[in-house]
Amino acid sequence: MEIKIRQIAIHYLEKEAKKTKADIDYSNQPIEKNDFATNLLEQVHNAINSSPSLKNATFKEDEENKFTKTLTQYIENPTEDKFDSFTHSLDLLKEKVEKEPFAKGGYYLFADYTADKSRYLSVILLRKKPGINIIKKGGAYVLDSTENINIEKIAMGLRLNFSIYNAEADDRNYLALITTQQDGEVSEYFKEWVLAAGLIKNSVNTENMIKIVKTIDLPVDDEGNELFGRGEFHRAVFEYVNNRKDKRINLFEIGEVFYGAEQKTALRDFADANGITIDSEFKRDAPKWKSLISIKASVPGININVDYDKFGQNGVEIKADKVIINSKELAASMQRQYDQY
Repeated sequence: MEIKIRQIAIHYLEKEAKKTKADIDYSNQPIEKNDFATNLLEQVHNAINSSPSLKNATFKEDEENKFTKTLTQYIENPTEDKFDSFTHSLDLLKEKVEKEPFAKGGYYLFADYTADKSRYLSVILLRKKPGINIIKKGGAYVLDSTENINIEKIAMGLRLNFSIYNAEADDRNYLALITTQQDGEVSEYFKEWVLAAGLIKNSVNTENMIKIVKTIDLPVDDEGNELFGRGEFHRAVFEYVNNRKDKRINLFEIGEVFYGAEQKTALRDFADANGITIDSEFKRDAPKWKSLISIKASVPGININVDYDKFGQNGVEIKADKVIINSKELAASMQRQYDQY
């Protein structure tokens, strides 16, 4: 992955849990854009991509605050001064965390960069934990370590995808939100600070998951032979999720179960490559999830295979021990074929 840094800064927001007072210690000069900073951003970028908590969102349309105002000003005029003003929107977050007794502070990383020529802007909260040695050097906070940054050290974060954000014809969500909190939910004060909205509903996530399962290449063995028929794969994924106590769908977990550890990102990669917006983890919508399976029945000379969601007045009905198919298109197709003989 090729990372090129446009702007980068780290500031420290100090706040202890169960206390309401917070302070900010701002870096007074930019971080050096060296190999270590590049390595840091590459690892943070990959950590966001692989986070099971990733939620896709947008900015609130009819509302703005210091964060979104200064961000817009920076996007319109991407100077170092405008970026510095944007990072100082941390003042607004300080006001919000002071109202949250259990909120904690940490190091806030702000970065505008390109990854493989695609531009992103990330705001990441790194907690003070063993393995992250951040020091203030020459007026700027820097990471004084060469060890890998893993997702456990990223408490919360936001990433703006400029390609989607600037594309008028693209209605996908352009913000990625992540967290390592146990409930998998980004704190409300953080969402209020960045004015995140438009989180994807479980019903939409479920519909998109079904789309992926129905169109992705089937798992294969070492010799390239498919391990399932398409219908068998649908039912195997369906039952795997339904057998979970929490009924949650995790793209990486399902990818590892069906495609192997080396290809555990198969579902996530397929979604990204095909423009399918889906959260990496969510609770399945039970009624919609059933549409992944089909009902099969046969008698001599007749075979029928019906998707679960096609049962009803506009599809297939079972009345008085009879199967009724309400489809003019199907009837016309069968009649045309029948008339050929």
